[in-house]
Amino acid sequence: MKKLFLLSILLSGVTLTAPAQKKLYLAQNPVWVEWADAPKTQPTPPEYATQPALVLLNETKIDYRLEGNDLVKHVTRHTITKVIDDRGIERYSTMYVPLTRGAKVTQIKVRTVSPSGKVYVLDKERVLQGQDGNYYTLVLPSEGVEKGSEIELLLKEVNPFDFNGTEMFQFDVPVFKTRFLLSYPKNMTIDVKSYNGFPQLTSEMHNTRMQYKLDMDNVPALLPERHSYYDVHRMQLSYRVSYFTRQEGEERLKINTYNALARKVWNESYKFSQREMDAVNKFLIELGVRDRDDEEKNIRKIELGIKNRITAYPYVNFEERREIGGVKELRSMSLYAPGYEDPREVLDTVLATKAASYKGYIRLFAACLTQAGIKHNIGWAWERGEQIINPAFETWYGLNHTLIYFPNQKKFLQPTDKFLRYPMTQSSLAGSKGVFCVIPPKGLLDGPMYKVRNITPMSEKETRSDVDATVSFDKKMNATVNMTHSWYGYSSVDLRTELPFTRPENMQKFVAGEIDFARTPQDVLTYKFANEDVSAYNTNKPLVLTATVNGNNLLNKAGSRYLLQVGKIIGKQNDVYQERPRNMPVELDYPFSGNHKIVINIPKGYKVANPDAVRISAEYLDREVESVISFQSGYKYVKDARNGDKLIVTVNEMFRQLKFGAAEYDRFKNVFNAAADFNNVTLVLVKK
Repeated sequence: MKKLFLLSILLSGVTLTAPAQKKLYLAQNPVWVEWADAPKTQPTPPEYATQPALVLLNETKIDYRLEGNDLVKHVTRHTITKVIDDRGIERYSTMYVPLTRGAKVTQIKVRTVSPSGKVYVLDKERVLQGQDGNYYTLVLPSEGVEKGSEIELLLKEVNPFDFNGTEMFQFDVPVFKTRFLLSYPKNMTIDVKSYNGFPQLTSEMHNTRMQYKLDMDNVPALLPERHSYYDVHRMQLSYRVSYFTRQEGEERLKINTYNALARKVWNESYKFSQREMDAVNKFLIELGVRDRDDEEKNIRKIELGIKNRITAYPYVNFEERREIGGVKELRSMSLYAPGYEDPREVLDTVLATKAASYKGYIRLFAACLTQAGIKHNIGWAWERGEQIINPAFETWYGLNHTLIYFPNQKKFLQPTDKFLRYPMTQSSLAGSKGVFCVIPPKGLLDGPMYKVRNITPMSEKETRSDVDATVSFDKKMNATVNMTHSWYGYSSVDLRTELPFTRPENMQKFVAGEIDFARTPQDVLTYKFANEDVSAYNTNKPLVLTATVNGNNLLNKAGSRYLLQVGKIIGKQNDVYQERPRNMPVELDYPFSGNHKIVINIPKGYKVANPDAVRISAEYLDREVESVISFQSGYKYVKDARNGDKLIVTVNEMFRQLKFGAAEYDRFKNVFNAAADFNNVTLVLVKK
């Protein structure tokens, strides 16, 4: 998705300039104001003439204010981007302006200024109509965006519940001027942490308020690279509100710590009334949860029962359901709740109505696991590719995914994802970390209650994509491929999630999309899936596709010879060929492997002229001389005068390690590209 420079900047402490950057000069020496009455365009600095665009100004102001008894965050974002060539025109003619979740947009303005000085203002109604979920999608007037045009955006938000954040200062186009201001009352403490070469900042007093301030020139572009998490490597700053007192003399409490998060989990998830426990015990009996069953079996029963019987919603309004005493804002109320203002997701209501918010869902899991005597920790996890994970800088920012950890099993459960089952979690959490509530013994709630856990990914042996195929020819040399494709572990998740939503009339097209050499749905002659149900995750049964496919797309005739593109049978293999030097490390989504077997029934009277073409070998050994990634392919020739000769091709690929430094890129590339090279292998069938 094309994105605006993603309007992001951050907290800072003193005015300074990035030391390694040469300061550019603009002839007009502009003085930018929030929204100039008569805007003028700037000439393009010659150093940036080959860039698609240049962010002339990227300015962000964050202002924490005490309004009544509430601490409110006001944010102003002001950006001016110069479009330099056709690439810039294509990219910025449509802008995607991200919105902060839970924030109220109080003002948004967009305009373009042509090199001749003509101003085009995007109509306010068009701006409001462009709001879609977490973005404003703004389509600019075509006559307003030309080479040398400048696009200006002003956005103001108010957020009453945001005490952590991360701001990005680096994009895939250069930034000429970066300005940032974070202002907050002196009865607060805000900590900041800089990453990826962004200057370390300190706060200072200014007119009775504290502030972090930054004025920075010439932030270089950082271009995305394949197989790397772009956001993790951009210049950025994280911040957190650490202390806050509403009035003089009030006790100064530390907030937004991991221990505070664990206590929040404890308070919201583990306090139950007797009536709730009675309802939960009845529910467990219905699910067949028994003390004598092993722990893992009971975990599966509880998850199956909750996810199949209770519907989770982002918000629940029980107003139209029976047995409900009242509704308070977005909270569910039980007929038996202690009072109308009770803020909890009351479990007897959840079980009676078979509906809950995500908070209620987690409470129900906690109650069921507790009553069943299953040791567990509830926690929140980061996505590895979305942000830098630094447990030493305690922030709740990005902890968006609930997980339940089982110490006895050393496995995880993702409670609010209906399309996953224990012990499968979404692949973006593989290799990440989470903050978990560790329940202490009764009466010892004053000490630490949290533990940062590594989310160990499934091994490469557990996540596989295997192809077993047989290629046969009829008397007219038409090819048919009978194949079985098996997906294990993380590799099966996307397909299993899509299958229930694929209409029967579109299924053949869906299958063809998973077979690299099937050009049309009609090329799939027969197909059948097995183990589609999500319960297969419990034992990592593979999702299996068995299909008969027209193989003529693999076959080309050259005189009396036939060229068989055998490499396409195992599916598309991505390459990492890159001309410019590598800047960022290589980061794979998860460990994986593949074991493939292709049997070619050679037509009578023919032979394979170049069987050695399938021999490819590449391997990367670590310091312990152990293979961490490898690709090996070979063959065996089986002569059979009666039934016809066979060429049996085997392929084994293995990627056990998740991350490789930029200095290791060439060695990684050699192995990764070996798989892509196999895709291009063509065998030549000639007459004997």
